[in-house]
Amino acid sequence: MTATAPAPVGPAPGSQSLEAPSLPMSGRPWWITVLNAVPNLVVFSMLGVVMYVGHHTDWKLPTMSALMGTAPVAADDWCAEHLVPESVCIECHPELLPKPKLNGFCREHGVAECVIHHPELAQVKGEPRLPKYNTAEAIALMARPENNSRNTLHTNRVQFSSAESVDKAGIDVDLVQERLMADVITANGELMFDPTRVGHLSTRVPGSVAAVFKTVGDEIAAGDVLALVDASQVGQAKSQFLQAVVQHQLRESTVERLRPIANSGALPQKALIEAESALQEAEVALIASRQSLANLGFDLPEDLEDRAPRSLADELRFLGIPTDALALLPAGTKTANLIPVRSTYDGVLMAAHVVAGEVVDISRTLFTVSDPRRMWLILNVRQEDARYVRRGQTVKFHSDNGDRDVIGQVSWISPAIDEQTRTMQVRIIIANEDLTMHDMTFGEGQIVLREEPNAIVVPREAVQSTPDASFVFVRDKNYFEEGSPKFFYVRQVRQGARDGKYIELLAGVLPGEVVASKGSNVLLAQLLRGNLGAGCGCHDD
Repeated sequence: MTATAPAPVGPAPGSQSLEAPSLPMSGRPWWITVLNAVPNLVVFSMLGVVMYVGHHTDWKLPTMSALMGTAPVAADDWCAEHLVPESVCIECHPELLPKPKLNGFCREHGVAECVIHHPELAQVKGEPRLPKYNTAEAIALMARPENNSRNTLHTNRVQFSSAESVDKAGIDVDLVQERLMADVITANGELMFDPTRVGHLSTRVPGSVAAVFKTVGDEIAAGDVLALVDASQVGQAKSQFLQAVVQHQLRESTVERLRPIANSGALPQKALIEAESALQEAEVALIASRQSLANLGFDLPEDLEDRAPRSLADELRFLGIPTDALALLPAGTKTANLIPVRSTYDGVLMAAHVVAGEVVDISRTLFTVSDPRRMWLILNVRQEDARYVRRGQTVKFHSDNGDRDVIGQVSWISPAIDEQTRTMQVRIIIANEDLTMHDMTFGEGQIVLREEPNAIVVPREAVQSTPDASFVFVRDKNYFEEGSPKFFYVRQVRQGARDGKYIELLAGVLPGEVVASKGSNVLLAQLLRGNLGAGCGCHDD
């Protein structure tokens, strides 16, 4: 049985297909694909033309430095140690700008290359201006940061490739100027009423309060009666004095009557002697009773003993009590037992701890009177600063509560150091005539050791330090001249007084020089980097 071949599926040869031509898989017409390829063909054609023209004319693409407007630097003309072109590096090639002759370390001012002794080093146009005060004396006044005489960083110069690179590094400059500065010792302190003018008043004898005449805040004059106390002991003292006066008067008249009789012989002398002895006893009793009243604060007239007993009794009844105070007494309280409580000096009544009718004794404080026109400022000076404090030094005090600043002078220095706080107390007397200062006010005091109106100063950020020296960076005086290298000199400086913005330089710079201020730490970093020898190959043989 013979197999039969399968019939062909497609059309028969020579027959015509009735189907349309197939489209690309994407479904886009072929002419769109060709149209999209045209831009690429144009770009490649233009690049081909550029390459052809460049090959035949030796034209090259411009460098980045040309596009940025800066001078091109050859790949082998760069000092990696000082970050400037090697061909203009004044550190690698000092012959381009020779360094000044080294003068060494100045022992008087404690800096290398001292511009005070060698003003020709100053980077100023014209004649340099020396300090108007003795900076060596100011250095010796107190302990100051010192420079190591072996430090050699000052022999370097910090260079930039251009003035624009200085600006891009964020470096600002400032002028060395003169202004008022002061060396001070800072200490915490407390403002208080003068303790010698604060009185805590009480009654001299126990009793009950008959009347109170003053209230807190009243101005008090010395001798003013603040209150009256009814005390039986006062009445007894007055009675004893009255009896002593009467006895003395009686015995005195007896002696005067017996003396002429005894002298005539009509009376034995023994009687006269006994009478005179009794008179002496009366005098002693009179003196004792007078002293008792004086101890209670009563001031007795000298002729009181010569008055008649009834007149004397009336005088003693309200002894020491002003008439206006008596007028304020309630009915039934006008007894001979009253004793006044008086102020001992002018001031203000700060506290009153009593009302009428209270029973009081000598241990209880009834009133507190203070004279606020004179204050004490007590500063607690650190032990290490105690050696600089002298009597008569000016002190400025700023309180924590915002009261006005006050000024006084050191009047007393404690000879002892507190064993717990390790501080020494310093007392300053402060006048408070306008009564604007308050008791128990805390704040900060500054003891002025030295005040200089013409101190040489720079901004605080201009001073940079290493572990063994302090520096500023002084701009070259020819900085803006055409073709001049753009660099800063490294100067050792000696620090002095300082405040929140400025620092005094007792040596190292002169007025009129220009120093790097903001961004000077960038200069220090570059200086230390170069000093460590980062290596640039520019010194290789």
